[in-house]
Amino acid sequence: MSADNWAICPRCLQQAREANEAECTRVSEMYGTVPVEEFDAARAAIKPVDPEEYRTFREDYEFYGAEQGEVIADYEGRCSKCNLGGSFRTSKKFWPDAASRGPTGA
Repeated sequence: MSADNWAICPRCLQQAREANEAECTRVSEMYGTVPVEEFDAARAAIKPVDPEEYRTFREDYEFYGAEQGEVIADYEGRCSKCNLGGSFRTSKKFWPDAASRGPTGA
């Protein structure tokens, strides 16, 4: 299989959002305890989380088998940053073989 898609890693995105929220809380708690210039600089340094920066989850997938009457779906995905991953393979028969159609072929 080849890389069919680079998706946003849900784990990396969640961790980034949690870290951003913690930083926002930390900076908010500085209010009134540090000079206003320092507080403003700390607040300005907080960058919003851009989900596009977390397109680190490589998805490989393939569908095949129609000629044999059974479609097979094969999937594997893994994050190159945090190693989150999963895979599965499943099939769906949609055309019976000759033996199951009976003696008349119908």
